[in-house]
Amino acid sequence: MFTLGQIINSEFELMGVMTDEELLGALDKAPQAERKAFLKRLKQPKAAPQVVAPAGGNSRGEFEKRLHLLPKEIQAGLASKTLQAVDVAYYVTKNVSNNKVVKMLKDDDNKVVGISNISSAKLEKGNVMLLSGIILLGANNSATAEGGAFYVLPEYIRNGEFEFKANGTTLIPSTSCEVFNTDGTERQMGYYKLDNAKIIYDQQAMELNLEWGQNAVDPQFIKAILVGTAVTKY
Repeated sequence: MFTLGQIINSEFELMGVMTDEELLGALDKAPQAERKAFLKRLKQPKAAPQVVAPAGGNSRGEFEKRLHLLPKEIQAGLASKTLQAVDVAYYVTKNVSNNKVVKMLKDDDNKVVGISNISSAKLEKGNVMLLSGIILLGANNSATAEGGAFYVLPEYIRNGEFEFKANGTTLIPSTSCEVFNTDGTERQMGYYKLDNAKIIYDQQAMELNLEWGQNAVDPQFIKAILVGTAVTKY
């Protein structure tokens, strides 16, 4: 599936998505110089992992561990470097004033700067994402979503629950919105890190639904940010 040259030069550990037969086939077809370079790479001691604590966690590392779950054409694009993996933060803002239920992602959403950078509640064609966390924030000090400063969700909304669906299934079942309460912690404001990151495939409808017990004040806005690693063209 991959050439030995691609395995050697890739920023990803491509051997993890290959069978033994595929790896032996790549070795058999490779010129002598590539075989030597491959053996040299295998003999190099692995550097100790760096301890890094970015806001979104080690999404890139989680992405690499799931390369084998990606469509073959995306694996090939990453190997040939026509595609790249990049950090992303997809966001959408909704006015929830006087409501106690909201669908944060809807099929009639459009990209509008300051409001949303995702359309139709779907990733664009060829844009697969590993979702590593969700940020939920609230604002009630402005009459317009783009003009307000966002903070940790108010208590009455945190007493509610949320669910997240994608790929035709429920990826996060009904869960307390209290997981977005970062007050008194060192986490990024409103950030909930997934212990088990989720792959979201392109052109698949997503849903992020919230419900709480009393009508929201007026005005009240909620901003949702999907944090992770996605595949895009170079």
